Amino acid sequence: MAATFCFGLRSLMTHTRTKTLRTSRVTQVASFYSRPPMKLGKTFKEQMEELNKKDPILNPDIYIGLPVSIKKKISNMERKLWKHDRKQLEQESRLQKLNIPLEKVNEEWKKTNWNRDMHTIARHYAIFRDLFDNATFYPQPCLRIFYDYDEEFLTPVYNGNKILPSEAAVPPYVMIDVSSEEKNTLWTLVLLSPDGHLQDNTSEYLHWFVGNIPGGEIGKGDVICDYLQPFPVKGTGYHRYVFILYKQEKKLDFSKELRSPKCKSLEERTFKNFNFYQKHQDDLTPASLAFFQCEWDNSVTQVFHDLLGMPEPSFEFIWPAKYIPEQKKWPHKKPFNRYLDRYKDVKEIQEEVLKEKLKRTSPFKGPTPQPKYPNIYRIPMSKPKWLRTKIEKMRLGEEQWKDLYQ
Repeated sequence: MAATFCFGLRSLMTHTRTKTLRTSRVTQVASFYSRPPMKLGKTFKEQMEELNKKDPILNPDIYIGLPVSIKKKISNMERKLWKHDRKQLEQESRLQKLNIPLEKVNEEWKKTNWNRDMHTIARHYAIFRDLFDNATFYPQPCLRIFYDYDEEFLTPVYNGNKILPSEAAVPPYVMIDVSSEEKNTLWTLVLLSPDGHLQDNTSEYLHWFVGNIPGGEIGKGDVICDYLQPFPVKGTGYHRYVFILYKQEKKLDFSKELRSPKCKSLEERTFKNFNFYQKHQDDLTPASLAFFQCEWDNSVTQVFHDLLGMPEPSFEFIWPAKYIPEQKKWPHKKPFNRYLDRYKDVKEIQEEVLKEKLKRTSPFKGPTPQPKYPNIYRIPMSKPKWLRTKIEKMRLGEEQWKDLYQ
């Protein structure tokens, strides 16, 4: 019994030693192939700051606007009242009894952060870059602009909202929030389209120009250029239409900027806002702005044909031809039907589609419409996979079969 016990103990010790040796070997191998510590990359914010970094000498921040009013510090009493009101608002919100007066919120916003928010938005939409060569200003006073939508509703111009050309066919209502101290001041309002010029990308079209506006009453100003509705060309996407308000130091003579009544010449409406401001910078100060975005609709065709007397241009993006590698004799791991269709002649494919379309067309009832649920009937599994795929594409009108139901 003793010999048996010793043998069992010896084997146990040997087994334990072997385990220890194996563990040490694994540890040595793991330490030998250990990876170096990973370097953390730059965050998105750091990358954008590096991309948008400006040279202070080549691209200085030039401010050309009116002096920005400094906000008053909030008193302790106002803070206490705000905390008290906030608790009450939270209780009403939990009970679903909270009614927020949006007009009051909007008025408070315009008194506090409106000009800074508008400055940020104008920077984002590159208005300062395209109209003032990167010189900036904080908008003040506030511009309220409304287009007459119908007898009951108005279409407001917000901070880059979308307005159709048909909704902006007539001159808008413009209200300038002038303080009582500025009732005797003069203003200039222009409406420009920096994206719409057909011949010169560095110029704009002048859609409206009213100068020498007394006390913010635009109806009493001098109309230098009559209003022309937006006409974004088809296929060019959204265009910016920017209202710019200038504050005048005195009454100005705009006879050199005067356009003919109801001007219909695009050449005559060509305008460069930066040159205009450079010319009158001693007497004009950019004060405020508002803008909207506009996309083509059917009324633009009427503007080109009836008002401008010219054919309507249109643009379309032509995609580059898809790259197809050279055909191989033995294409491995490629479905033969899709591989061969890729190298078929276009005329051959169109002929196949036309034959299938004529099969489904009755001379008395016309072409067969596409069913509402094309793949409601199951395709028999006895058919090969490539044929089932072809039938599914034909039913759905996809890929080369898209003209089957047109």
